[in-house]
Amino acid sequence: MQIRSFHRVVLSVTLAVLCWSTSVLAATVTVTSSGSSSYTLMGSGMDGVAGIQLDITYDSAALATPTVTQGSLVAGAMLAANTTRPGSITIAIISTNAFSASGPIATISFALRKGSGDIKVVSTSMIDAKSSPVSATSGNTLSPLPSSPSPTSPTSDTNGQPTSANQTTPPTVTSNPIYGGTVSLPTDQQQQRTDSQPVPSSSVPAYPAEQPAKTAEQAPQSSKPVPEAKAEETPQLVVYKGIAERFKHYSGSKTLAAMIKLFDKKIAQTVHQEPSVLLSDGKNKATLTVDIPTRITSSPNFAVNDGTLVSYKQVKQVKGRWTVVVLPKPGSNNVSVTIITGVDEFEYPLTVVQPIKTSLTLDEKGWSTFSKAAAPQHDFNSDGVRDYLDEYIFIGNYLTNKKATVTKPASPTKKPAK
Repeated sequence: MQIRSFHRVVLSVTLAVLCWSTSVLAATVTVTSSGSSSYTLMGSGMDGVAGIQLDITYDSAALATPTVTQGSLVAGAMLAANTTRPGSITIAIISTNAFSASGPIATISFALRKGSGDIKVVSTSMIDAKSSPVSATSGNTLSPLPSSPSPTSPTSDTNGQPTSANQTTPPTVTSNPIYGGTVSLPTDQQQQRTDSQPVPSSSVPAYPAEQPAKTAEQAPQSSKPVPEAKAEETPQLVVYKGIAERFKHYSGSKTLAAMIKLFDKKIAQTVHQEPSVLLSDGKNKATLTVDIPTRITSSPNFAVNDGTLVSYKQVKQVKGRWTVVVLPKPGSNNVSVTIITGVDEFEYPLTVVQPIKTSLTLDEKGWSTFSKAAAPQHDFNSDGVRDYLDEYIFIGNYLTNKKATVTKPASPTKKPAK
């Protein structure tokens, strides 16, 4: 288990809040060019919005190596951006306080650019501070940036008045209604959070400033003691290592029995997954039983990476216990749930493996053949290499197949003909 400051961690999560009510709020996101290789995402009518997800596409033949910078409208919020997939960017923002008015949400800058290229918002999702969905619209970008320098240089119109070079016909705005109040945090390694003031250490109490002594003419001081101000807690993220991580660092015997044991030890004492090993076939769901620390009184939020949050509910019989149902993305081997509780976050990796179609038998003989085969044979996840992930996938499929065989009811015995 690793514990790191929230300001330094890399958040790989997907925040999905299940809610079926509707909202009267409305907000719009548009893209404007703000430099030769830069675009600004502008938000308007953002009053009451507390969570945003934006799915963006761009011309990867002309633009490359994007960087996302947080805008002033969402200052103080947590921002995560997935920029690893060429031609696609996912940005997710979540805040404990709602935004207001209008302004820049984020700026996307490209380090490499060849000729002109375009960029557009293809999907917009928003929620308010109560996790209710917010009706939102998104607009395509302005016309593609020319290859000439700085389109923001001022020019003059026919009346001699200065205008901006990036003023064009407003983009067409397409409605994107929200259903279910879902905001997703992407699976990238770029995460930002800004705070208006630094968070003090929890070991140092924050006392109010000393006041000058009262004179005789001043009103007598109240006899009621003034409570000391509580120190703010330092946000932290607890990241648990999953079963696949054990395979990555394992250097012992590679017998089938030894590899199966890597699945035996629990990942965390406070989270239980059922079934213990799940095939990501797009149909099977995992149910997590999560015990939130009793010191935390606020209701948690849940984030899902590479899957869908189906439902979550509190178990009234046990204080701090919640059940969370997750549907993994088909073919995924890396699904995780992040639990946001107050200022703390807990990232839990599910034990999920992709189903495989192979000529190998899922038994001792099949494992022996797999182990002796030369790479890249039996590259189950098609990443071009045969490594620990393929071992993890084989053993996971072996365990699910074995369990299915054991639990399958026996065929009724036919009575002999008289």
